[in-house]
Amino acid sequence: MYMMFKHLHLTFIAISVILFVVRFIWRLRNSPKLQQKWVKVVPHVNDTLLLISAIMLMMQINQYPFQTPWVTDKLIGLIGYILAGLVALKATTKVWQIAGFVVAIGWLGFLFHVALSKQSLIFG
Repeated sequence: MYMMFKHLHLTFIAISVILFVVRFIWRLRNSPKLQQKWVKVVPHVNDTLLLISAIMLMMQINQYPFQTPWVTDKLIGLIGYILAGLVALKATTKVWQIAGFVVAIGWLGFLFHVALSKQSLIFG
């Protein structure tokens, strides 16, 4: 079961990152594609499935935020990524959009590092 949830989780991560980058590019170009219904729905559905898969993985390995430092780091990184992503996709100026995107990618790097190393960078 663990490997199934892990592969699902990795798949949802890949889809989430691809959708974020595509929506960011469309946002920079003021593309009307951002108004398509699927663009407003699919990322939220995918991110919900990503969160469910993360919870299932935590249950499989019996490690939880505020109990296991590296999992707490992942939660903090996720919140940082979401907030920076909001800036990237919702800011009204290109400078803030680009800044939000760069910070969001930085948080992704942090999340990948913590996920691969299982070592806390904040609480370790």
